[in-house]
Amino acid sequence: MWLSIISGVKELGSIWLKSRKAKAEAEIAFQNKLAQTEADWDVVAQQQAQYSWKDELITIIWYSPLVVAWFEPEKAMEWVEWVSKLPYFYQFGMFGIMAASFGLRWYFKQQSFRVSKGKADK
Repeated sequence: MWLSIISGVKELGSIWLKSRKAKAEAEIAFQNKLAQTEADWDVVAQQQAQYSWKDELITIIWYSPLVVAWFEPEKAMEWVEWVSKLPYFYQFGMFGIMAASFGLRWYFKQQSFRVSKGKADK
């Protein structure tokens, strides 16, 4: 009787361990597929950017305060202050556009940006 109980517990433990291993392997496969999908997306985005003018426009807008600062530093700072007063969701969108346009999604993903209600959103 004790042997059958021990054998049953051993079999349950074995089944449980196999289940945990299968779940871990499935999670690893999912994460690998997700990483490959993101890499493929970045490659396609960069290939498509060859035929788009939006990256150049975004670059001009993004760096315009630096160019203006050479001639009128106060005007450049006014622009920077104006952008900093925009709602966070708008700034977040600007980051997203820049990340998608220049293949920087990996960088912004590492920064753990979160959309949340800030002072400007209330």
